[in-house]
Amino acid sequence: MITEPELTGGSEEPGPDVIADNADDTRGTRGRSRFRFPPRRHWTWGLGGLAVASALWTAGLHLYDDHRRAGPDLHGYTLGASPCAGDGLAALTTALKATDTEAVTPAAAHLGPALDQIHCTLSVGARTPGAVTSRYQVFVTIDLHKRTDPRAEFEDQRGLDTGDLTPAEHDTAVPGLGDEAYLLTISTQTEELRVLHGGAVFSLTLTGFNDLAPDPAVANSLRGRPASPDDLNRYRGALVAAMRDVMKAQQRH
Repeated sequence: MITEPELTGGSEEPGPDVIADNADDTRGTRGRSRFRFPPRRHWTWGLGGLAVASALWTAGLHLYDDHRRAGPDLHGYTLGASPCAGDGLAALTTALKATDTEAVTPAAAHLGPALDQIHCTLSVGARTPGAVTSRYQVFVTIDLHKRTDPRAEFEDQRGLDTGDLTPAEHDTAVPGLGDEAYLLTISTQTEELRVLHGGAVFSLTLTGFNDLAPDPAVANSLRGRPASPDDLNRYRGALVAAMRDVMKAQQRH
């Protein structure tokens, strides 16, 4: 008697073709599983690095802003007593052989959030017996720039008479005084010393002229003489010495 073939269950061993197909499927599944996102810790380290870099950048910006707000270094300079009073200009008045001295007081001063300034004038005379009285005026200006660096403007005005914006006759560098310094011969009547030290700008100006003697006979004999004392540039060394004293007097350590 012929019977129907028996149906076998899933426990039957698969044939070779089936094994090969399953192997291919397995490899495909495993291959696909390899394309996973990196472990979470990699992302953590990456985000941490970005956070550190951002913090450093922010700190750098704060330091830069603080530096900008702090302004240039004033080297301890503050405006105190008038630089024309006392013995601050003694080196110059001694060289001028001044016989009378009159300081124009009080000095004009301005204290502001960005700039502190003080200006003063000293008038002196030196008599020559029987002839003329040489009169001199000494102008002192101090500008303390608290927010912006004045170097560019200082260098731009070198060789310039800032009074009437015309070129000076001559300028000479002065080494060893502040960050930068130079002497100007503005005219036969005027010598000027300018100094830059950080945010501080100093100027010391000497002008001179001759007064004729009151005796008409002497006055007639002196006609034709120059209206200013000869060779004001011979006082250049005294200008430098006086400037050092002025700067030191305005400095607080």
